[in-house]
Amino acid sequence: MSHSYYAQICQAFDLAAPTYDALYQHNQVMAWMRAESLVALQALFPPGSYLLEIGCGTGDEALALSRMGYRIVATDISPAMIQTARAKAQAHGVDSASWRVLPAGNLAELAYDYNAGAFDGAYASFGALNCEPRLDQLAAALAHLLRPGGKLVCSVMNRYCGWEIAWGLIHLRPGQAFRRLKKGWVSAGLAAPKGHLFVPTRYYCPRRFARLFTPHFGRHRVWGLPVFLPPPYLDGLFERHRFLFGRLESLERRLRARFPFYALGDHFLIVMARLVTGEEK
Repeated sequence: MSHSYYAQICQAFDLAAPTYDALYQHNQVMAWMRAESLVALQALFPPGSYLLEIGCGTGDEALALSRMGYRIVATDISPAMIQTARAKAQAHGVDSASWRVLPAGNLAELAYDYNAGAFDGAYASFGALNCEPRLDQLAAALAHLLRPGGKLVCSVMNRYCGWEIAWGLIHLRPGQAFRRLKKGWVSAGLAAPKGHLFVPTRYYCPRRFARLFTPHFGRHRVWGLPVFLPPPYLDGLFERHRFLFGRLESLERRLRARFPFYALGDHFLIVMARLVTGEEK
């Protein structure tokens, strides 16, 4: 992919940045997903860990983890997103996070500032890597930046979303039901105050996504996020039937890591471990 591709993505997220938080601040499904993501990160990394965030957006996860005692280097392709994140960090007195404008595919540039194995782990949340065309280069860069055995945690937009397929078919919208199954890059909507912006997006199943990170990483664990609860764009439905979906949360947690459920969520959350090379043994 050329520089023009990154420019297109950057422009879309720059335009979305000023109202991004306002559009999602009352979305209860997104709040639930973010809480689940933070719980997973806390379980995998002890406080004080040095973490790299890829595609930080307006910085909510980096700020939350910083307040819990983690040290964060947060990156994003969008200068406007980084500017918003920095302003929020300053407003909340958070100084344990640093911010870099950098596409995920160019993460190797961090090697100029950080030693090999400098980070205990890395994470990329809520589809940040679905828009990245150079995952092979990202994997190689992370293999250098993460310590041996360091974890990479990614929540990725799933190729097969059971809720979306069922909802689209029930409402006689086959295009919506099967939009993620199209081959190659798909033009997907990015929430904006006046309609939608569109960005090239590629949807993955867990196995294919994990293969893109070999031979540097091995798959450790995967689960759906969410599976039985609706996607964030159906938050209105979630609100109207909060009691019902509240009862489904326990089922969600029991089954989301089992096949086939982990492959049917709106996202899947995958944990991979940086493999130890022969020289490091």
